[in-house]
Amino acid sequence: GGRAQLRLVVNAGSLLEESDQRGGAHYLEHMMFNGTEAYPQNELVRVLQRFGSEFGPDINAYTSYDETVYELQVPTDSRATLDTAIDVLYEWASKATIDADDVESERGVLVEEWRLRSQGFWGRYFDSVDDILLADSPYADQDPLGTLEDLESVTPESLRRFYDDWYRPNLMAVVAVGDFDVDRMEASIRDRFGALENPVNGPDRPSPTTAPFGEPATLVLVDEELPNAFVELNYPMPVDAAPTVGLLRRELAFSVALDVIVTRLQEDALGGDVPFFDPSFAANPLVRAQQSPGLATSADPGNLSAATEALLTEVERMIRYGMSPGELDRAVGELRQSVDVGLASADSTQDWEFASQYVGNFLSGTPIPDAETAHDLSISILDAMTVEQVTDTFGALITSTEPLIIVAGPSASADLIPNDDDLIDTYARVLRANIEPRGDSAQVADGLMAAPDPVDIVDRSELFPLGVVVLELENGVTFAHNQTDIAAGFVSFGAVSPGGWSLVADSDVTEIQYSPSIVTRSGVAGFDQVELERILSGVTAGVAPYVDITSEGWFGGAATADLETLFQLIHLYMTRPRIDDAALSIFDSEVRPLVENPDLVPNIAVLGELVDLRYGGDERFSILPTVEDLDSFDLDTALAAFAERFSDADDFIFGVAGDFEVDEIEELAARYLGTLPTVESDESWVDVQPDPPPGVVTSTVAAGTGSLGGVTFLFVEEVPLDPVTTLEAAVLEQVMNQRLTERIREQLSATYSPTAAVDVLGEPDAVIEVYIDVSADPAGLDAVSEAILDDLADLRANGPTADELAIAQEQLIREFELISNEIWVDTMLFYLSNSDEDPNDVNRRIARVAAVTRQDVRDLARQVVPGDHYIEVRLVPAS
Repeated sequence: GGRAQLRLVVNAGSLLEESDQRGGAHYLEHMMFNGTEAYPQNELVRVLQRFGSEFGPDINAYTSYDETVYELQVPTDSRATLDTAIDVLYEWASKATIDADDVESERGVLVEEWRLRSQGFWGRYFDSVDDILLADSPYADQDPLGTLEDLESVTPESLRRFYDDWYRPNLMAVVAVGDFDVDRMEASIRDRFGALENPVNGPDRPSPTTAPFGEPATLVLVDEELPNAFVELNYPMPVDAAPTVGLLRRELAFSVALDVIVTRLQEDALGGDVPFFDPSFAANPLVRAQQSPGLATSADPGNLSAATEALLTEVERMIRYGMSPGELDRAVGELRQSVDVGLASADSTQDWEFASQYVGNFLSGTPIPDAETAHDLSISILDAMTVEQVTDTFGALITSTEPLIIVAGPSASADLIPNDDDLIDTYARVLRANIEPRGDSAQVADGLMAAPDPVDIVDRSELFPLGVVVLELENGVTFAHNQTDIAAGFVSFGAVSPGGWSLVADSDVTEIQYSPSIVTRSGVAGFDQVELERILSGVTAGVAPYVDITSEGWFGGAATADLETLFQLIHLYMTRPRIDDAALSIFDSEVRPLVENPDLVPNIAVLGELVDLRYGGDERFSILPTVEDLDSFDLDTALAAFAERFSDADDFIFGVAGDFEVDEIEELAARYLGTLPTVESDESWVDVQPDPPPGVVTSTVAAGTGSLGGVTFLFVEEVPLDPVTTLEAAVLEQVMNQRLTERIREQLSATYSPTAAVDVLGEPDAVIEVYIDVSADPAGLDAVSEAILDDLADLRANGPTADELAIAQEQLIREFELISNEIWVDTMLFYLSNSDEDPNDVNRRIARVAAVTRQDVRDLARQVVPGDHYIEVRLVPAS
């Protein structure tokens, strides 16, 4: 409620660029925020920000090969706001100025976006994959981002020509979804857009196609910035343009077969003794005319050939032998559960989801059936599936093309990585191999556990004035719940307990910090991870534990229909956790390459240096363990440490929010939380956190082989905290982000997406941390750093302008108007864990934000971003 999602959809992307327009479609998208007839230069963004919309979350756009889509979210409580938003769409559609000076000033922003997206491993990966998957198609050499040379040579004239040719009524649509009067909205759109005319003799919009591969292709990437090796298979196929029931049947059958393959590989990996780990689905859906489903898995560099053979073998096994009835039932059950949950949640479908459906319908003709029709059709297809039909469908589609086999690994292991000929030989060997069918004799347990008898609820109260019901169970556990209709058919869950790893012996800190990841890959109770995942097939429920410096807890959620499974998982992980060698081996394989070479990945290198400087090299606070930590990691110690933190439920507070029946949720809590073991204790965390360093500390990190650079600041200041200060910090964050965007991006044209975060931390010390991160040209870091520090000095001296403050206040007020179940859970856990805090502060937030003054923000800035003590880390390329 109270919002509108608006889209201007242009069925034109980089595919349509001529030779002098490479990168121009995306460049033009940027220019739409830099000047239209009614909104010169950056005024358009400022106007929308004054309504509470934020650049990025609410004001955005994207350009692909096929289309350009502009996105707005605006409040609808003012007709003037909504009218202005429609005016903005109209200006984008027909009134772009594309001023030469504005084009030139935006060029640096485009270059920095190119640098950010292309000058790392994944940029090189996508460039290479695009070149192969789109070769010999109209999409070849039409990358939306363009090259550095393209961006430096784009002219206002070439952009204007693209705009005049392709931004025209018969290639555009306006999408509006939200809390507004439909008739008035339609009239408003017709008013503005109805008079637009198509150009005379405008160029025809092509409808390109792609072809399946006639022979296998390979891509071997050996990269200095890649810590982990992996294998990926893509099977490129043309997209069927005619959406029919038959097409849906084929897509569902193919999904079922691919799901069975991935499940087989995952079970093999969890069982150990295979040359790969973390197998998954993979795809590179680059353009509307092509799909590229497939598989991926990680592997040690020396096992890449064997991992490639394993993936190809499972695909070939499915082609030859199909699957067992049990495998079909489990895979269909997963899909059926997803479809059922989709119907159950239909009444709370978000506006942006509807908007996405309408955009897809305009661009691709994707059908938009009502929720019940979509559900019933999918269920009828799933119910009719047979092993033979799924096998035949999969075989026909997979054998209609040939794979792209991708292998990637670190330069340090170049001699272990197979070459193109090796991969082709492996593929040929698999095709002629004597592959045996795979049996499926595994039995699936009836359930996780028998339901215990419920304990008594000894006290019932309300967290006033939030309306949250708080129960004290017989064993001392606190359980809170809040029934909402925010997300139909879903419930969010959380729990918190004081202590964290601050209570663990220094020698065991590594084990406790990483135990949650390993424990939740080891199964639970009497079930290993393979057995557990089979039991959970077709169930939408999951939980994840965490342990931080001062607390431990849980977060998770479930479909309403699967709430009992959620509570059973919590009960078993807290009473019968397990840990096994296979899970540790997978964890070690994932982490060790980064641990051995932490400077391989630029952002990890910067964060590692920042944290090291902040905590004085205390290894307990490092973002990665050491090699010695991994070598000495002890499973028994990890399990004992995990059990020690989670086995006593006495000081845990559990909370749920969402769509549930009160009687049912209270009974589940009484059965599964009320029977958790408790030991009366008064446990709390210990302050083991080092103080930040005095003065100004600077460092330069050389990492990465591309041309990435950046400046990162961290300010840590002890500040007396109260609810008003917390809100002033939120206002300061909004102001700082406005200023970074205006000064560093728009005025200096020196970055793409600058970020400021102002975090209020009550434990273990009452501090406010200010984090600023700006990516930039390595050659221009002095200027960027100086501009940031100058702007902070101005903020300390003068505070924000009246306009900056008004925008920040409006953005926060609009943010506070919206709430999710996850926010509800966090809120109830916070107030129940901090009895000295007043829950009514939630209801005071909007009034308090509105009362913040420029002097308040200036005074806080003087406290938390001082000019004489902070940490600054710069990133430059390793070369």
